[in-house]
Amino acid sequence: MRLRLPRGRRASALDRGGALIRKLIALAALLLGAAAAPGTAPRAFEQLRWTAPGAERALLSEQPATCMAGDDDMIRGGGALFATPTLLGGQAAKAGLSCASCHINGRDNPHFLLAGVSAGPGTADVTNSFFSAARGNALFDPVAIPDLARPGKVSRDPETRALETFIRNLIVEEFGGQEPTPAMLDALAAYVRRIRPCPGEPRVVRRLDDQLAAIADGAAGARLMARRGDRQGVQLSIAAMRYQLGLVAERYAGSVFARDRAALLAMSRELQSIGEIADPRETRPALDRWKRDFDAGLARRLRGAEVRSLYDPKRLDRTLR
Repeated sequence: MRLRLPRGRRASALDRGGALIRKLIALAALLLGAAAAPGTAPRAFEQLRWTAPGAERALLSEQPATCMAGDDDMIRGGGALFATPTLLGGQAAKAGLSCASCHINGRDNPHFLLAGVSAGPGTADVTNSFFSAARGNALFDPVAIPDLARPGKVSRDPETRALETFIRNLIVEEFGGQEPTPAMLDALAAYVRRIRPCPGEPRVVRRLDDQLAAIADGAAGARLMARRGDRQGVQLSIAAMRYQLGLVAERYAGSVFARDRAALLAMSRELQSIGEIADPRETRPALDRWKRDFDAGLARRLRGAEVRSLYDPKRLDRTLR
């Protein structure tokens, strides 16, 4: 059922929602700027910008278990793209929203709540002009966020390529993002097609390994795009890796981890430089060196300190009070 407000109230609600969103984006820009200085405390948890009040701990401490039918580079690379805000572009990217913000591990997100876009937790108005004028319908009509492990309206038959068309239209028309390349669409569709519900529908603890695995997936995706000569795909896969480094930095808060945050920032800048290599075929050796250095050095150090970070549930609780 769609909620339709009277015309005058509808315009007023949209105006209020737009103003709130603009304030959120301005605040996000300030927080991102503060996080850029080495050694300073990381910004507040990014995910809480679109999380319902009272659900902060639930969102940050647990998630639906991931069950995928396959894990080749195409699927892994698609999962990395799915989780980067850069894919959607426009206002969504500025607010830090990715496909995974609404679809955690490809499922749903019952805690999602964004002013002017949601009617209640777990809903979103994807035809809101905040995201894109192309799909804006001047109505406030949020719907429940779907679980991508369940059958939907769009055929997932690879022969029809209906899913690829749907994903392309969602990125370009619904969110105002850059036109994705065929290789990017192939990877995203491969990921969505392989999402499955887990037996018993367990929820699992969020850990550092989630981000480290996502970084590895981004690297696998970047190598795949490099083999295809797809520079845009390489750059977006590297953006996905950098985004995960930022999520790690959020968990290593306080002066005791200043050195680690500075190292994370340095590693992120190295990735940025790799993404700027003109010939995608030359990206692979540089990326392989980066990954070896990261795994042997910073990642190992972060694992050793995980119990003292905000991945620890008790420390997280104290922070959220």
